[in-house]
Amino acid sequence: MKLLYALGLLAFLAGSCSEQQTEQAKRVATPPTSPTAEVVAPAATADSSHMKAVPLAQLPAALRMPGQLLEAWRWTDTNGENMLVVFRNGPFAEKTTKYTDEESYVELFARQYVQRAGSWQQLWRLQDAVRNCPFDLWLGLLPGSTAVTDLDGDGLSETTLLYKLTCRSDVSPSDLKLIMHEGAAKYALRGQMVVAYDSVPVSGRAPANPCCLDSISQRQLNAPDGYELLAGRYESEKEFRKAPAMFLRFARQQWRKWSVRDGFDQF
Repeated sequence: MKLLYALGLLAFLAGSCSEQQTEQAKRVATPPTSPTAEVVAPAATADSSHMKAVPLAQLPAALRMPGQLLEAWRWTDTNGENMLVVFRNGPFAEKTTKYTDEESYVELFARQYVQRAGSWQQLWRLQDAVRNCPFDLWLGLLPGSTAVTDLDGDGLSETTLLYKLTCRSDVSPSDLKLIMHEGAAKYALRGQMVVAYDSVPVSGRAPANPCCLDSISQRQLNAPDGYELLAGRYESEKEFRKAPAMFLRFARQQWRKWSVRDGFDQF
């Protein structure tokens, strides 16, 4: 399992999945420092009562994308009438194979629109994929995790998506991405989920502080069972440095809540 785990880590760090373009995670080989527990601020709550689910039949034709509609939500803020749509396309056999002649890929598309002057204008777009997968394949939102909030109380909503990316043949964890937008501004956490593979419960493997993989040295990772340091942790919090402080608090809360829910879904 360690070999496949290492291969999965290399694939993640190489940026095999991308949001609009390949995302390459960077490791910093710093002097060894063990991750420590942090003081957790009071958690924010995501009130979804203002969100209205939109079925495919009611989705405007201009907002439809290839594949299966996973979620569509409609709500109003100071920007006007908003629509969030998420589609999944695939899985499909790869036309150009990398490892075997039985590889597959699947794609995820998300868009947020705002209605202005009678038409839907795009605020942001997200596109991601799992490619060249010869094993069990999955890509999708974590059910119930999508949130529309106004954490800073400015009347402009934030949207938060959490989705997992899986290509595995054993009990290695899935990759996890948390993507938050406020308007066109984007903030993200990217790392791995926690999975139970022996008598130790998931709660016993989840780190008290999920940050940050880029502060763990290569020596620590190369140690026996060093791969266990990866479970439930994300790469860094650098994309939140310019965001209001409550955005990161909410993102940390969501990561802790959902990173331990790695089911063995597959197509």
